[in-house]
Amino acid sequence: MSGKKLQNKKTGKAIGRVALFFAINISVVLYIAYREFGTGARAIRSMGRVHIHPAYLVAAVLCLGAAVLTETQKYRSMMICAEGRDDPRGAFECAVLGKYYDNITPLGAGGQPFQIVYLKKRGMSSGSSAALPIAGFMALQFAFLFIAAVVFIFNGRVMRDTPAIRVSAYVGFFFYLFVPACVLLFSFRPAAFKKAAGFVTGLLGRLHIIRDTEKSMNSFCSTMSEYTRSLDLMRRSDHLLWKLMACSVLYQTAVMSVPYFVLRAFGTSNHWWTVFSLVVYIYAAITIIPTPGNSGAAEGSFYAVFSGLTGGYLFWAMLIWRLLVYYGWLVLGLLVLARGAVPRKKRSLPVPAHGPLSVALFSDIYYPAVDGVVRTVDAYAKRMNRDGGYCCVVCPGARKRCEDRFSYDVVRTAAVKIPGIAFLCPLPMFSPSLKRFFRGRKFDVFHVHSPFMVGRFAIRMGHRLGVPVVATFHSKYYDDVLNMTHSRFLARLMADYTVSFYSKADAVWACSRSTAETLRSYGFRGEVQVMENGVDIVDVPDPEALAARARKEFSLPGDKRILLFAGQQIWQKNLRMVLDVSKELRSDGNYFTVIAGDGYDSGAIRAYADSLGLGDCVKFTGFVGNWELLRGLYLASDLFFFPSLYDNAPLVLREAALMGLPALLVSGSNSAEVVTDGVNGYTAGNDCGEMTARIRDIFAGGSLAAVGRKARETIPVDCDDIVARAQAGYRTARRREFGVQREALADGAAEAVRAQ
Repeated sequence: MSGKKLQNKKTGKAIGRVALFFAINISVVLYIAYREFGTGARAIRSMGRVHIHPAYLVAAVLCLGAAVLTETQKYRSMMICAEGRDDPRGAFECAVLGKYYDNITPLGAGGQPFQIVYLKKRGMSSGSSAALPIAGFMALQFAFLFIAAVVFIFNGRVMRDTPAIRVSAYVGFFFYLFVPACVLLFSFRPAAFKKAAGFVTGLLGRLHIIRDTEKSMNSFCSTMSEYTRSLDLMRRSDHLLWKLMACSVLYQTAVMSVPYFVLRAFGTSNHWWTVFSLVVYIYAAITIIPTPGNSGAAEGSFYAVFSGLTGGYLFWAMLIWRLLVYYGWLVLGLLVLARGAVPRKKRSLPVPAHGPLSVALFSDIYYPAVDGVVRTVDAYAKRMNRDGGYCCVVCPGARKRCEDRFSYDVVRTAAVKIPGIAFLCPLPMFSPSLKRFFRGRKFDVFHVHSPFMVGRFAIRMGHRLGVPVVATFHSKYYDDVLNMTHSRFLARLMADYTVSFYSKADAVWACSRSTAETLRSYGFRGEVQVMENGVDIVDVPDPEALAARARKEFSLPGDKRILLFAGQQIWQKNLRMVLDVSKELRSDGNYFTVIAGDGYDSGAIRAYADSLGLGDCVKFTGFVGNWELLRGLYLASDLFFFPSLYDNAPLVLREAALMGLPALLVSGSNSAEVVTDGVNGYTAGNDCGEMTARIRDIFAGGSLAAVGRKARETIPVDCDDIVARAQAGYRTARRREFGVQREALADGAAEAVRAQ
């Protein structure tokens, strides 16, 4: 047979299936309409007297919306976990197309090949494209089995009047159970699975049901391997598995709650649990019907089960139900296909390969507040403006009115105080002037330094304007929330939020290798480039004079060894360890601890020091805003004692090393990544006794000067070099372009049909 004839034959079969599909639907609907209205038109005459409750119809529509939302969130979570990319539109379209093709293919399970092709066209890898739809299908299967088991066990009596549907439901339950059971058996007992599968295929071969038993066996095992890979994706992290199950249970609950609200809209008074249980039985009973979307069986079962609940209005209740849970997905699918058929104009332009750049830096905290992120952003802005480009900083307003005297533009957005949070909460989305600022200028890159309100604004604005967004991960947000709330659940939610944010960025940077690993430990799967924090490499003309000035300014004793801690006064930086060690060293009589900085825990930290009786051996300097005075403090100290487990790549460590001051850090901490014990710094375990003994050994060893010189040579990185590297990174940044055009969808549809 020629290729053209074969194609015409396939087309004819496809048209025939579609015609059969619509014929079944129309026939069943006409039959039910005849039953409702054909005998004396009693139901039609009574329609004028029915009181429809629109609030329940709205609730039914909201159930459909909840189903769409949960399916979208399920695929979105899998995309983030699989490849570190957040593509809400792609997740929505993948979910809708899956349901669309499920509803127009036999047994309601033909959407996966189309989803696989769609995800490939969307830019996902082949492995992820194959795993995500199968994982989504498996999650829905498990969710339905869970819900059905609960209903069958605790409300089985609800179906006592319709034994045929009850028996069909139990058969359908085992039909639902077949694939998950095979996957679990194949995953955990492959030998037993192959033995059982070989027995079944051999039996089917002897009965002449299948021709080639070996080929069928290999095909079945290959299919199970694909399902197992999808199960591995679900198990990649515990929170992903629970997310998928939660979304799937909510989806099934929302879909199977639609009939309750529809029936209530027409005046029934049955409880939700009763109607919900009946619907579960209906869905289980019709799963083995091979028509597209279980057409015919669904309507007929609905009519058989609920005919005694709605008087003469069952036809309209059934029709609205099917419009929402079946035809609603078809309409959404057609809209997605139609939108994908219209080519979209690409708005993003490549970042210039040469010449000055126009960059906007975004931070959720800025001067007059000071931390390492603020100082890093300031260093970037100064140098990029100095090099002939344009750079501005977008940040929240300050608590007190302040005058921004910088060599670059600072664009402030409105901010509000939230009780219990130390910093102001910016509200850039409510600032029309800020939006006009960006629409009136052309930027090459947006660089985001925090994942909250200002960062989210940058992501949205970058998407609208076609500007690539680079996002740097600086801080341990999980630890922040855990310290604030003492709730691991809330901290986990913050970690998920962080991963979601960085998955939206076009490029992700981290300030050290260990910081990148922290982000990956949260669940981020995308590429992370290390971009270190730099410091100003300067020569100090008279270090002795600077040290003497600091000793005088802070009344430092000249006959004691000075231990210096510099940084924010917050408990996360392990300041309790600093004070406990100071208490242990007090008996030696020759150690003095200086704590420089300020923060929202400073009052509690000072109170703890007083409770330990450290008044004569600890000095709190407060915030040191004078850079020369801070350098003098580094030069006047003997050891930089920084046991923080919270910091990632602290600037204070690099500044201390620049002044030749060696540091003592916690072994294995992110801060200690650049330190080799005994070579360019010191490390010890996170234990008060071990730290105390290590300090005594350091001063007894006599190697402080040599270690300090090595620290100066190896730890600081010139900020000019870092900004130059950052600008090179900006030039390679590209806006992620998602989108499936007409040709892609057409090719994908053909490819999916071949796969089926």
